[in-house]
Amino acid sequence: MSTAIYKSHLSISQRLLICLFLTLLMALPGCVHPSREVDYQDASLTSDYQSDLSDPQAKALFAYGQFRLYAAEERWTDAVAALERALTFDPHSTYLPLLLAKSYLHEKKTGDALAVLDKLIAESPENVEGLELRGDIANLENDLDAARHYYQRALMAGSESNDIKFRLAMVLERLKQHDQAASLLGEVLGKNPDFDVARLALARIYADSGQKKLALKEIRNVLQRNPSNIQAALEYGKILEAEDSEGALNFYQTFLAENPRASYIRQQMVAYYLSKQQFEPALAQLQEIRWERPDDTQVVAQIGLLQLELHNWTSAEKEFQSLLNRNVQPDRNRYYLALALAGQGHNDEAIKTLKQVSAQSEVFNQAMLQLAYLYNDQGDTASAMNILMDSLKSGTYEEATYYYLVALLGDSGSLSEAVNYAREAVSKYPKDERLLYQLGVLYEKQGLRAEAVQVMEQLLILNQDHADALNFLAYQQAEEERDLELALVRAKHALAVKNSGYIIDTLGWIYFKLGRYEESREQLEEAGRLYPDDPVITEHLGDLYMAMQLWDNAAKAYQKVLKLNADASGVADKLLQVEKHR
Repeated sequence: MSTAIYKSHLSISQRLLICLFLTLLMALPGCVHPSREVDYQDASLTSDYQSDLSDPQAKALFAYGQFRLYAAEERWTDAVAALERALTFDPHSTYLPLLLAKSYLHEKKTGDALAVLDKLIAESPENVEGLELRGDIANLENDLDAARHYYQRALMAGSESNDIKFRLAMVLERLKQHDQAASLLGEVLGKNPDFDVARLALARIYADSGQKKLALKEIRNVLQRNPSNIQAALEYGKILEAEDSEGALNFYQTFLAENPRASYIRQQMVAYYLSKQQFEPALAQLQEIRWERPDDTQVVAQIGLLQLELHNWTSAEKEFQSLLNRNVQPDRNRYYLALALAGQGHNDEAIKTLKQVSAQSEVFNQAMLQLAYLYNDQGDTASAMNILMDSLKSGTYEEATYYYLVALLGDSGSLSEAVNYAREAVSKYPKDERLLYQLGVLYEKQGLRAEAVQVMEQLLILNQDHADALNFLAYQQAEEERDLELALVRAKHALAVKNSGYIIDTLGWIYFKLGRYEESREQLEEAGRLYPDDPVITEHLGDLYMAMQLWDNAAKAYQKVLKLNADASGVADKLLQVEKHR
């Protein structure tokens, strides 16, 4: 018995005739036999029908007729009211409550629909349609346990519906009861082997439980019967990607050869190529998709972003300008357009474009950072810092805004102001490793060594593998000649995490302080090779050569330091000392 709400296609004159006919029938003497339920779905009157204006079932039938007319005209408030009257006149009907519940759902009155259904189920516990609809509502509201309960009751009440079994299987799958779901889907497919949606659901269950071969087998079954099934192709390719990426790519290409307009497959290929950082083939697929869907602005935006990634600045400018011309996400696309302009060296145009980004936009912070960068790149550091400070004052700050402002202040020599902003940043983002390290370095530049060490130790609590913090602390310990064994452990740890010439220098310097000169020489000479023009590393080499009484080597090192930095403290005295031994 179908319970679907359907619209009448009768003309206005026909509807008026029906109303008149029902009215006339209501005026006839007699009544419906009280033991017989009216067939509201048919809504026709049989020969044993007699009417009386006071008869409840006749009134119910008339109200139902009104519901049908109101529903046809999409007057749902009146239609629901008519159904409520019909149910009042015929409270024992099992059809009217179902129809009323569906009407409530149409009006988004879920609570009213549930109340009607719960009453119906309480009075008719084996009403399959009521149980099914109750399960559907629970399913839509993500109440999976309730959905399972009502679907199972519908099946126990005698329903053989494959649809209910399928919906129950989907609920069981979401409840992670994969075996039960798979068993139920097997029953569904046993009765209807061509139920492709169920077969694909079974394939997903197999895939999620690690049974990839069984999953692929089920999807192949679908594809053999329907080679153009897009959903099956998508799921088949996704499983293959994890098992055989080249095989997945070949599958996509073969499928597209047979179905060249399958844009969803192309979109999945784009995701595949992007995961491999293969931007050119991803762009080629997007261009094909745009040919099929020229008005798809999301595709145009993706193409523009890839053009930016590939530094195809002119092409990127064209794409984002086209989106702006269509008024699509104007602030976001102004930001990307500015990046394309800046990439071409059109900084003035980029600055003008960035200034148009609204302060309420989600890309405002990024736009202001880019604007500050462009001003600083033009030598206008003051404007760059003012923009960042204004961003912070407006409350639209983020970690990157603080970081860039502090860096600009530090580079311009405003150390005290830089430290103040760095402290404020760390107070707001106490777990941001980059901001913490920046604050520690600033403390060191100000000569606040104890504070710098404290910050770096705090950073290591957050991340014990932070190579720069490990190197900083190890070098400080070497300079102070304390805890040298711990310093050695930290330097080795740092080098294992990050292969850096400066960390190599720290390791060599610790070996020097420990008197392990040969090991020190190996590390310091390697650091010198990597950074030949670094005066500190070169001075370390000079100190090592002097300790090893390699006077010529030491003299050359100190002479080079003075060429690199004529004001290097104490180096001239060291050179004089070496010259005495040559």
